Amino acid sequence: MDVARIRVRLPIKSLGWVNSYLIGSALIDPGMAWGRSLLDLSRGLAEAGVSPCSLESVVVTHFHVDHSTASTMVYYISGARLYIGEGDLKVIRGGVEEYIGSALQLYQEAGMPKEEVEEIRMSHPALRLRDVYEEAASLDWRPLQEGDTIDLGGARAEVLEAPGHTPGHILLKLPGERLIVGDTLLPGITPHVTIHNWRDDPLGWYMESLSRIAGIGASVAYPGHRDPIQDPAGRAREILEHHKSRLAEVLGLLREGPLAGYDVARRIKWRTRYSSWEEYPAPERFFAMGEALAHIRRLEVEGLVEEVDLGGVKGWRLA
Repeated sequence: MDVARIRVRLPIKSLGWVNSYLIGSALIDPGMAWGRSLLDLSRGLAEAGVSPCSLESVVVTHFHVDHSTASTMVYYISGARLYIGEGDLKVIRGGVEEYIGSALQLYQEAGMPKEEVEEIRMSHPALRLRDVYEEAASLDWRPLQEGDTIDLGGARAEVLEAPGHTPGHILLKLPGERLIVGDTLLPGITPHVTIHNWRDDPLGWYMESLSRIAGIGASVAYPGHRDPIQDPAGRAREILEHHKSRLAEVLGLLREGPLAGYDVARRIKWRTRYSSWEEYPAPERFFAMGEALAHIRRLEVEGLVEEVDLGGVKGWRLA
């Protein structure tokens, strides 16, 4: 089973491109509903000797705009079967606009000024493609769950659930102990983990997903961005250590006294080229705020911090 990579450009400078993978007549993560992305995808299929009309299946590792939104176009051209994790299908059918909006509501409750929230709302790439998601919600997706198998290029791939980056993120385990990992595992950068309601623990889910990858012993992982990962277990452990350090950093901030979630986000030492919070583009603030709250929520689940009211704003202190 050969895995051919097609590098598909994105209008997201921090990422540059997304990896779309072609296995026989199956396409994994076709990319974004954007002209240059579709051009790269079409060219890559032609170079592989595959007509878009001959595609039999499209598998989406997760619903994010850069991985999934080209699926609608591919579907209408080819009639291919569409597959996605059950948890992410619920997000698409429940409304991506509502899903993003629920996160922004949490941000405001945790102290982010309303004008920042509205700036993010106006610039978020998923909200700018809300009509594509609405179209996708009407299509005949087949939900995938843990242990399902699907035919890829004449061989069977096993579905592994790996929530965290999104609620329904999936991995595909290929023969030869190879993994298609979407954005669960990336080289050189850490996938963002954001929170969309106060009940969930997405960072806890994500750390469990990383521990699982570390225990699989895969020979190679094909990520959603950048180049193949030759030591998936080692990279998974690196990202786990990163999040443990970030959790310790948040605890250190709260030792100084109670803080609103927004103030935690502003004080975390993010690895970024920007020198201050005010310089962050709105999408970067969306991810930073979501990450901060996800780490706070993990500490809350562990019983290390507790919520406190700070004049009508959600804050946290050491338990």
